[in-house]
Amino acid sequence: MRNHQNIFLTALALLFFAVSCHKDKPVNGDGTEDKITIPTEIAWDGTKRADITYQLLVYSFADSDGDGIGDFKGIQAHLDYFDALGVNALWLSPVHPSASYHGYDVADYYALNPKFGTEADFQGLIDAAHARGIKIYMDYVLNHMSAKGHVWPGDAAVDTWFTKASASADNAYRDYFLFSANPAADIAAGKFPMIERGGYDSGQWFAVPGGPELGAKGRYHFHLDWTSPSAPKVTVTEAAGPAQVSNPSESVQKYLYFGAEKLFRFYQDPSNSNLFDITVDLDTDWGFLIRTSSTSWDAGTKWGASSGSQQITLGTAKTLNNEEAKDITFGQPELFHSHFWTDWFADLNYGAASSAASSPAFKDVAASADKWLRMGVDGFRLDAVKHIYHNASGDENPTFLKTWYDRCNQTYRSVSRPASVVLNDIYMVGEQFAEASEVAPYYKGLPAFFEFSFWWRLKDALNSGKGNRFAKDILGYQAMYRTYRADAIEATKLSNHDEDRAASDLGRNVAKIKQAAAVLLTASGAPYIYQGEELGYWGTKAKGDEYVRAPIKWVNSGKIADGALSGKVDPAMLTADISVETQTADKSSLLSVYRYFATLRNAYPALAQGAMSEHAIYNSTNTMYPSLACWYRTATDGSKMLVAHNFSVSSVLLLPFADNLSKPVAQLGSVIVEKESDAFQLTLGPNSSVVFAL
Repeated sequence: MRNHQNIFLTALALLFFAVSCHKDKPVNGDGTEDKITIPTEIAWDGTKRADITYQLLVYSFADSDGDGIGDFKGIQAHLDYFDALGVNALWLSPVHPSASYHGYDVADYYALNPKFGTEADFQGLIDAAHARGIKIYMDYVLNHMSAKGHVWPGDAAVDTWFTKASASADNAYRDYFLFSANPAADIAAGKFPMIERGGYDSGQWFAVPGGPELGAKGRYHFHLDWTSPSAPKVTVTEAAGPAQVSNPSESVQKYLYFGAEKLFRFYQDPSNSNLFDITVDLDTDWGFLIRTSSTSWDAGTKWGASSGSQQITLGTAKTLNNEEAKDITFGQPELFHSHFWTDWFADLNYGAASSAASSPAFKDVAASADKWLRMGVDGFRLDAVKHIYHNASGDENPTFLKTWYDRCNQTYRSVSRPASVVLNDIYMVGEQFAEASEVAPYYKGLPAFFEFSFWWRLKDALNSGKGNRFAKDILGYQAMYRTYRADAIEATKLSNHDEDRAASDLGRNVAKIKQAAAVLLTASGAPYIYQGEELGYWGTKAKGDEYVRAPIKWVNSGKIADGALSGKVDPAMLTADISVETQTADKSSLLSVYRYFATLRNAYPALAQGAMSEHAIYNSTNTMYPSLACWYRTATDGSKMLVAHNFSVSSVLLLPFADNLSKPVAQLGSVIVEKESDAFQLTLGPNSSVVFAL
């Protein structure tokens, strides 16, 4: 088959070479070529067919009251903006009270962050969006909650499920989280079904705030025995003699550490170089460590206890290790679990995946979801789903997600909804940050997942200038998904709030950035547009996530919703040139490109929902035109589109086509379509794209 395709392609190439070398030869009987005009406007009946979702950050999208924080009323005031982008759903960043600006450490699932507005404001946004056929998706964090007792940076402390659970072992919320005095032993014994028996990680366990007294105050003598360098020992006793100052001799590299500016160098025993001693006035609320460097915290220079054995007994030698190096305490700490290696989060405890629905935590979180669904929320984006159960490649997470989906869908189907946004079943999309092969099994649990592989392949293709494998790769991902779910939805995207900006990944090359938008909106899948991407925002996470979460600059001059970002915005980016006001007036702007291709996708059912397939000639087997990405989109009603993108930044492609190219409907960059005799020739300039109705 490949040989036949190459022969056909060569024949067509020779035909057009002959024609192009004899321009004086009549082609249509009148001595002229037939150059086909590409329309500049797209006829659209206003029906939103394309399933385009806009991801917005509530705290930095639009500020309605001038306090510097984005809010619900600010979003509602800009619904026209979403209509112009052809958007039919909004994914809101977490809107619950939280200890962090980003909201991913929820303090109360039943409440809204007061910085964003009231429940009446939220209801107003839902109703106004529904009136325009725009659905509202909430971001739901099922893996963990806030381990802090306040709801916004700097706000007064409040009680949360976790602070209540931490207060006592018999608290009603105790089973909502994972607590242990010896997690290594408890995990090995199978006490925590959410964690594999071999899955202990000391960096994921943290002392419970307000737990047993861990430190000590008084005069203590510390004796260090370094006879065995791989397993040294420390013995602590109460002391009656005078306290010592830190040893001034730099020849000794053994230190007692119990806080900032509390570093004491040991004195070496003059008769045994492996023994060291010091008496100090100790004042610590957490314990102590032994260090072998006064300036470095590098691996191997910090010595402490093993997890589950942190408490020291006065007068008894404790063996040190420099791998876990947990704090050595005077009381036995109670620990809580956080899979993300931070004491800002406390993981929720759902028990075994097969019976998660009966756990108190699941019941409570699901009841909170019921509240928002009854207010009219249309679906959920689920955060970090591969971290809920520790075995990311096992069946536990998909099993749990199916249970969650079915539970929420039951409530969703019981609520009356406007005809403009009605769905038979709830929409739910999961974040499984991994390649397509690892995402695929998760479709057993949910109907939709973000396709990170889509952007990773597109980024590579645009930066390398090679597009001939792109369609094949995307279709390969779809085939993987459909082995687990026949109606799998690929939530395609460029970058998001956890990644470097697409514009930065593309070297801030305007032509590549525009073409990335065109590809996103002409390929299969349910596309997401991330806040600011349509304006060409750039930024990397190197100096903080805030730099990829910049506020929308609505007008050329005026305030922006940057109050939650602690000054971490790039003023060199947020100029008048990048504003919505400027780009709306410029028909060649990136915003105009997004609006143009979004309108195109909504106008044609084949682009909106049609199946994607490789072109018969210009595909992964074609080596003559490696920069060309070409595919068909075919709707269930039989309508068909042809899409072609030239990913090269410099080469012009002269392409013979047997397809009927008489109906071009959209273009990006430099495109010429000519009919010569009974065939067509397409000229595609660098980073140029074209779409045809067949």
